[in-house]
Amino acid sequence: MKLLARADNFLQASIWADTLRGAGIKCELRNTALSGALGEIPFLECAPQLWLEHDKDEARAHEIMLQFRRPMAGPFWQCLSCGENSEPQFGSCWQCGATRP
Repeated sequence: MKLLARADNFLQASIWADTLRGAGIKCELRNTALSGALGEIPFLECAPQLWLEHDKDEARAHEIMLQFRRPMAGPFWQCLSCGENSEPQFGSCWQCGATRP
């Protein structure tokens, strides 16, 4: 097992773990219920942690995390159904739910 990253919160850690699992990298989350102990134990020990099951996956996991953290490039797009503008990372319109053209 190898510690890959500490997250600011459980939601962020869960998204990272789901992204790695989707790429076939086995990982687990630790410290997911320690936020209540903040102040009693060191804050870094309270942060949710993402651990890799296999050390050999570390380089690939770091590359996936870098791609995931990089902002999505591209222009805003306009919904053909309602005309709303959306950021490039969205695949459907937030206003009406129509699929991106």
